[in-house]
Amino acid sequence: MPKIEGKIKKNNSLQDILFIGGIILLSTVLVVALYPGRLEAGLVDESFFITTIMTIPVIAGIYFIVISFRRKLNIESVDIRESLKKKMTLAFVFIAVLSAMPIVIVSSSYFSKNLASMYSNTTMMALDEAVGLSGEMYEKIAYDIKNEMSSLRTLFHKGTLGYKGKAIDDLIRAGEQRGSKFVVYQSQNDTFTIKENHLSTLPINTQKLIKFYINTDVNDIRIDHLSIDGYDFFSGVFYYHGGLFIICKPIPFKLKSADLLFRNARSDYMEIKRQKDYFESAASSFLMFLSIVIIVIAYLLSLYMSQNITHPLHELSLAAKDIAMGNTKISLKKKSDDEIGVLIDSFNIMARQLEENQKFIYQRQRLQAWNEMARKLVHEIKNPLTPIRLAAERMRKLVIEGNPSKDSVVLSGTETIITEVNSLLRLVSNFNDFARLPEKKAELSDLSLLLKESISLFQVYDGIKFEIKTADNLPLVFVDRSLMRQVFNNIITNSIHAMNEKGNITIKLFTESSGLFVVLSIKDDGPGIKEELVDKIFDPGFTLKKNGTGLGLAIVEKIILEHNGRIYCNSKEGEGAEFIIKLPVSEEVINGKDTYS
Repeated sequence: MPKIEGKIKKNNSLQDILFIGGIILLSTVLVVALYPGRLEAGLVDESFFITTIMTIPVIAGIYFIVISFRRKLNIESVDIRESLKKKMTLAFVFIAVLSAMPIVIVSSSYFSKNLASMYSNTTMMALDEAVGLSGEMYEKIAYDIKNEMSSLRTLFHKGTLGYKGKAIDDLIRAGEQRGSKFVVYQSQNDTFTIKENHLSTLPINTQKLIKFYINTDVNDIRIDHLSIDGYDFFSGVFYYHGGLFIICKPIPFKLKSADLLFRNARSDYMEIKRQKDYFESAASSFLMFLSIVIIVIAYLLSLYMSQNITHPLHELSLAAKDIAMGNTKISLKKKSDDEIGVLIDSFNIMARQLEENQKFIYQRQRLQAWNEMARKLVHEIKNPLTPIRLAAERMRKLVIEGNPSKDSVVLSGTETIITEVNSLLRLVSNFNDFARLPEKKAELSDLSLLLKESISLFQVYDGIKFEIKTADNLPLVFVDRSLMRQVFNNIITNSIHAMNEKGNITIKLFTESSGLFVVLSIKDDGPGIKEELVDKIFDPGFTLKKNGTGLGLAIVEKIILEHNGRIYCNSKEGEGAEFIIKLPVSEEVINGKDTYS
């Protein structure tokens, strides 16, 4: 066994070395073949290269997790259904991982490449140019207003154009024809009056406009981009001889809309560009999440599929355990005609043949046992008949002869006859116990309690010391409690007599590693049994005692066999004797449905 384990470890190490070597070789190929020359040439995308390199340790980690789990299953798994189901699930998950990782790598690379193309400098330059063009249009409107006001003020200075009376009225009308709003705020008759044209296309609140400029420093010609009551326009103003001259020009709706559109687009683009890294990481996270979803779906599907495959195997395993526990009257229902169906058919045939062979063997063994018992019973009966006959003949002869000592001879003779008859009665009684045991009335029982009850009966032997070792969480067993006490009492009594009522008896109670049997070991430190006689101690009529009937251990074996158990004896002369009893754990206990009161 150690050689096999060593070979397995050697193969596992070789497998790991080959995998690590393959990973190193793959990394070398990627670095040498793809980077940096091909990256610089644009033949390979940088994000694809980086993602691939980063994926290699992930694959290595997944490999060692799966392989370690699988090796652990091979070592520790007991339940065939659970072991096979886990292996199939791991296989499905591993396949899903291998198929999902290339998708993640390629998709991540494709997304990164397209995302990078979206954030090009050309797009940003185009947006900046568009915003600049709309800004130039604004500047042109402001420049036209400034030129117009500069020309107007020059004409006032030269006297070419008057700045009061009818000249102002003509100026206001001229502005209306050009689509400009002309406002004059000047003193007249010691009061300030407002003259303006009223254009429906320029709904400007004149009072607010004048108030704004009165409260604003105006040293020279001033140009402003104003918004009053939600209406945007350009306005130019200058003072001349105490009067306030204002020209307003509207901002075209298309220009305003285009400028707003270009500025918002550039702002949005800059914001998105600032979040480029976030989008890339979010895309990678989404792809990884998608891979996890694929793996989870693969896991759930594998559970469902493996359940369908392993369920009949589990039933087959349970049926095999039933046969191992002595229940050969079992038949499985075939649900398909595939390989598992053929296996179930073969199992049913095997179970029927095993039951027939068991019956045949049991009948032969039973016949042989009764023949042997009859032979030994006849032998045991013949032995006391000889002294009975001799005693009777002697008494008859002395009575016929009238011998004076006949009375004493009769008394001694009848005593001999009574002793031998009692021996015959005891032999017949033991044979009757062997031939007709009480009907078994099995119930869920705790063997440790039954054992303690039996041991308490032997506390009267001062020279006997008991050492009891009971495992924790012992499962319950289906036994007839009175018959099981008889088993314990017979074995312990034999041990005490073998040690001449002085010695140690060690009792161990534990569960077999398979979990199917509870094991009881009763060992004494008496003289032991010769090796050639160990196989005969359960034979009816075989005994090592002078006055024994040879039926005690035969009765014990019969009780254990009727409980579908096994009993063995290990002994060497001078080293004591050990009796080992195995009793099957009930199916209810195995399935977790045991109760005990």
